Amino acid sequence: MVLWTVMPMEIILSQEYQPNYEEIEYAGTKMMVEKTANNEYRVVRILSTDPQDYLRNDIQPGAVLSYEPIL
Repeated sequence: MVLWTVMPMEIILSQEYQPNYEEIEYAGTKMMVEKTANNEYRVVRILSTDPQDYLRNDIQPGAVLSYEPIL
């Protein structure tokens, strides 16, 4: 079996990596993010039906956002 991936082999073979994804709404766009630090999130994917949201450079997957949840 051949596995083509950009993930390091240690993560692929390890059972320790469990991403913690959250759905948030940022600037009117719903997206899935992964918490990297206190109030910092990395965009994993955009959850929107508006094509214009996918053209925004500030929320592209991989971008780091400073976000404070409102309760």
